[in-house]
Amino acid sequence: MASSLFPDPFQIWREALSKLENDANAVAAGSLKSQEVLQSLHQFSSASLGMQQWFEKTIEEYLRRANLPSRKAVDELAVSLRRIEEKLDRLLPQAASATSAPRPARTRRPPGAASSTEAVAAGKPARRGKPAGRG
Repeated sequence: MASSLFPDPFQIWREALSKLENDANAVAAGSLKSQEVLQSLHQFSSASLGMQQWFEKTIEEYLRRANLPSRKAVDELAVSLRRIEEKLDRLLPQAASATSAPRPARTRRPPGAASSTEAVAAGKPARRGKPAGRG
């Protein structure tokens, strides 16, 4: 089997945990002097903490090489997105009140110009379409 560019952190973690459990069982099966138990628990917690830190660094390095965001980067992005959404929410009521005002009708004529029915009533011919002969 070809070796990978990255060591399998889960396999290393399983092996380390198995070794620590075997050592803890050996100490527990032997003479249970409190000093030995305390030392083994201290060693176990120190090794566990060290392995956890190593595991986090390995995963972070793997994600960096794979050009993927880490959990920390995603959390920072989520916080930034929440700030932007809060700012947009503060702007939203002002935008809603501005759009609630009545708007003029959308026509091609300015507001003071007479409509075609008013022009016919005033005696002016209404223009319809393009004049004949022009293309």
